[in-house]
Amino acid sequence: MKDKIQDIDWALSRIKVSNDGKDWRKTIDDVFDESTLRNVQQLFSRGIIATLENIIATGKEANVFRAKTLDGRNRAVKIYRLNTATFRKLNRYIDGDPRFKNSGNSHRDRVFTWAQKEYKNLHAMEAAGAQVPKPYHVHKNMIVMQYIGWRYRPYPPIKELPPRNPNDFLKTLIESIRAYRSKKLSHGDLSEYNILNVREKPCIIDVGQTVPEGHPMYKELHERDMRNMYRYWKKHINHLKKEEFYE
Repeated sequence: MKDKIQDIDWALSRIKVSNDGKDWRKTIDDVFDESTLRNVQQLFSRGIIATLENIIATGKEANVFRAKTLDGRNRAVKIYRLNTATFRKLNRYIDGDPRFKNSGNSHRDRVFTWAQKEYKNLHAMEAAGAQVPKPYHVHKNMIVMQYIGWRYRPYPPIKELPPRNPNDFLKTLIESIRAYRSKKLSHGDLSEYNILNVREKPCIIDVGQTVPEGHPMYKELHERDMRNMYRYWKKHINHLKKEEFYE
C-alpha cells in the first residue's frame, strides 16, 4: 500500500494542470481516480510522457490534456473517465464491430475497449491519408496522440473559427472523408465540433465511435455525417449541392 501511495504521489507531482482551487479539485475528482493515476504513472515510467500540462478539452466521457515528452515535445493525452455512466449510450458503437467481438462485461473493460477502438480508428484513418491526429500509444483508458495546437493553445474547431475560404477548406475536408471511406469506415459523429481549423486546413478528431463496414450502423452513420456536413456548409457556401458529400 505504501508503494502504491508513493506511485500516486509521484504521478500527481507530474500533473501541472493550470487550474487552481476548486477547478483543480474538480479535475482530480472527475478524472484522476486511483486507478487512472496508476495508469498515468505507467506512461511516465515508460518514458512516453514526462508531464501532463494544461487541459485542452473537456467532454462527457473524457478530458484531453497537453503533455510534454522527455525531449520537450507536445503531445495530447485523452483520458476517458472510469466513473462515468455515459458509456452505456456508446455500447451500440462497440457491439457489432467485428474488431471487438470480446469487449468485456464490466464497465471498466468497455472503457478500455473504447480507448483501443479510437486508437485503431486513428491508425486506420491516418494510414488511409485522412488528416487526423497521429496516434502514438494507448494504455488502459488513455490515448497519447499528436498535439494539434501552437504551444499551449490547441487549434479551435470550425464551430468556433470558420475557415476564411470555405470552398478550399471543404475541398480538402472531402479528400479526408474519401480517404477514410476508402478503408470502409464511417466516422459516426462528424460535425463542426469535431473538425479543427489548423491554419485554414481541416483536421478530423474524436473518432472513438467510428465503425467499419460490417457494423450494423455503418451506412446509417455515414449518411448522418453527410447530412450534418451539408447542414453546416450550406450556411457558408452559396449554391452548395448535397451531391458534394457522396461518393
